[in-house]
Amino acid sequence: MNKPFYLWLVLVLLSAAVFSVKEAASAGTEVLPLCDAPETLKRLDPIEPIWVTADRAALVIVGNVTLREGLLEFFACRKGTKEYESIVAIDVKPYLIHAGLLVIGAKKGHPVRFDPEFVPPDGEKIDILVRWKDEVGNLCEAPAGEWVRDSETGKPLLSPWVFTGSVSGKDPKGNPYYMANITGELIGISNFAATILDVPFESTSDNENLAFEPNTEKIPPLGTEVTFILTRAEKDETEKE
Repeated sequence: MNKPFYLWLVLVLLSAAVFSVKEAASAGTEVLPLCDAPETLKRLDPIEPIWVTADRAALVIVGNVTLREGLLEFFACRKGTKEYESIVAIDVKPYLIHAGLLVIGAKKGHPVRFDPEFVPPDGEKIDILVRWKDEVGNLCEAPAGEWVRDSETGKPLLSPWVFTGSVSGKDPKGNPYYMANITGELIGISNFAATILDVPFESTSDNENLAFEPNTEKIPPLGTEVTFILTRAEKDETEKE
C-alpha cells in the first residue's frame, strides 16, 4: 500500500466516523470501551471495536486477554492468529489500526530491518494504556508495559512502542498487500517486520532467548475484556525541534 492509498483511507475513515457509541449500542452491535466520555467516541468501522476520541487525541480499541504465561513475542495479535504467543487478541482488521494512528496524527516510521545489517524499528513513539474491570467490577488501569517483564531482571517494559506501520508493497502480480493483514501481528515484543507497533530496540524472536515474558501477576484472568487507549507519547527535550 502506497502513501496515496493511506491518505485516501484516512479521508474515508474520517468521513465515515459518524456513529456515536450510543447509536451503535441501540443497533445492538456495540462493545462499550472503558474510556472517558465513551458516548463522544467516533467509530472507524460500523462493527469492529475501534474508535477515535472526539478531539482525535487517542485511538481506542477493545480486545481480550489470551495469554498470562508462556512464550511471548507479541503484546497483541489479531483474533484467530497468534494468541498462543500474545497477551491480548484484538478482533480488528490491522489496516484499521494503522489508519487510526494516522487519524490521531502519529507519524509512521519503518519496521525492523535485518539485511544487510540490523536496523531497529523506528517511528513516532506511542503510549498504550490498558483498562479492565476486576472480578468485582472495579475499574483498573496500567501502562501496557507493566504486563510485560524482562526475562532476566523481572523489571517491567518501560519503553513506549513505535509506529512502524508494518511492511507493505506489491506482489509479483502487482496486487497491493499489507503484511499485518496477512500475519495478524499487531503490537510486537520481539522484532517482526509485519507488526504495526514494535519496541524501538533489538529484541530477539528466538524462543530460547526471548528477552521478555508475561508479567503474570499483573495480567487479569484469561478472557478479560481490555480497552486499549493509544496516544502519541510526549517528546522529551532532546526530541523537540
